[in-house]
Amino acid sequence: MLIGLIFAPACHACRLPVRCYRVDTNIISFVKKNMNKISHTPDFKGIFSDKRLDNRGNLIGSLLISSRSSSIKGITNNEADQKGFYRFLENKQVDELNLINELTQRCRLNVKDRNVIAIQDTSSIGLSKHSNRLKPNSGIGLVGNKVGVGFLSHCSLVIDADEGTMLGFSDVHLWHREEYKSNNTTKAYKNQPIEDKESFRWIQAGQNSKKILESARSITIIEDREGDIYEQFCVIPNDKTHLLIRSRDNRKLADGSRLYDTLALEPLTGTYTIKVDSDKRKKKESRIATIEVRYKKVLIQKPSGKISKKLPNQLELYAVEAKEINGPKKDAIKWRLLTTHPVTTFEEAIAVITNYRQRWYIEQVFRLLKKQGFKIEESELTSGWAIRKLTILLLSNVLRVMQLLLAYGNEESQPIKEVFSSEEIICLRVLANKMEQKKTQVQNNYSKDKLSWASWVIARIGGWKGYTKQRPPGPITMKRGLDKFDLIYQGWILAKQIEKDVSTR
Repeated sequence: MLIGLIFAPACHACRLPVRCYRVDTNIISFVKKNMNKISHTPDFKGIFSDKRLDNRGNLIGSLLISSRSSSIKGITNNEADQKGFYRFLENKQVDELNLINELTQRCRLNVKDRNVIAIQDTSSIGLSKHSNRLKPNSGIGLVGNKVGVGFLSHCSLVIDADEGTMLGFSDVHLWHREEYKSNNTTKAYKNQPIEDKESFRWIQAGQNSKKILESARSITIIEDREGDIYEQFCVIPNDKTHLLIRSRDNRKLADGSRLYDTLALEPLTGTYTIKVDSDKRKKKESRIATIEVRYKKVLIQKPSGKISKKLPNQLELYAVEAKEINGPKKDAIKWRLLTTHPVTTFEEAIAVITNYRQRWYIEQVFRLLKKQGFKIEESELTSGWAIRKLTILLLSNVLRVMQLLLAYGNEESQPIKEVFSSEEIICLRVLANKMEQKKTQVQNNYSKDKLSWASWVIARIGGWKGYTKQRPPGPITMKRGLDKFDLIYQGWILAKQIEKDVSTR
């Protein structure tokens, strides 16, 4: 039985006489006229105390989306616009909390009556290469223990658990370290209350997400090992909110035994197979892995340390183990998952494992923000606060790429009109006719009103060959495809404008 997701993680030059036209001018004009028609752009109306800032925010957000770029210089038409955008990002009235609130409120509107998962993770934004250019005391600091300059970002990405639809971000938290953090193995760190530890961000993100997602039918918060915090299991779950976290420690159980030892003694409940893709960078070959599954209801003992006396001394959770057999010694899959979801059957254990595997998507969010995507770490802005605000604005761009990634191969994906404007869809349909090759079975068999159809076209533009036996397109391919489509679409709009002008002469 094959269970779960398999991850991997054309433009013709215009020959019309265009020397009297400027592409940027036409695109900016188009954006201003059609701002409300562009899908998934920020809406800052009423967010700031100044309507001019609201309008400037809407324009910069729309231009970032339409250009798929992180360069203010690259998306502006003239020096005046460029300086205006710089002033917007450096304006103290443009607080990053306002930008985060606008982003998460859009997510709130999408989750009513849905079963959702919120995937949390942290990543550092390294700015060491440009540290000599950055203004001091401007929102940057240490990002590692004794090394690195920049800031950190903790995001919660929300996905519809049933439909596989990307819904937005339920929480974003940015911060920087002003001094070296205590090592989590030291006695001083262990004796700190959770509220004083940097790891409290996991609990804060969960609490904030619960508020944003309160209209959802059910919520499952998914985290990696850093989120394995006893206090979190005590305060976050409720009747409709669950946790699913990879275990970090061989926790002590109420009967004196240890979690990993107890799981290993449980009888095998079943196996499944999964394709593990190759990784040329790490010299790993693809393989079909056979995974053994065990699960058990456990009673976790409250750990020693400075933990509130108000919290219970024991917690009832469900533990699931997914262990690869006969795999490579170094990279064999071995997950021990803790969850508040009841796990009483092999099928329920598989559902937990499959949901946890979607944590891969939050890793791709940060990958797209950084080196191979929007390259936020190469920003030449001189203020760390400005780079932080630009990072928040770029999350809308990342979301669009992730929507396409999640839609690929999903025949029941969201409607295409929720992501692309009507003009963009017409342009995509023209391109799609040139992308299909019936003789070689390179065909887009998805419905044209679904986002999966558009993701196939965008992937082809990004360099994916379209063969069914080929590895599915990854996030960087989708990003590359969107970048190229943007250039094609700019030419499309320009050609239509020229045709209109010529016909009226």
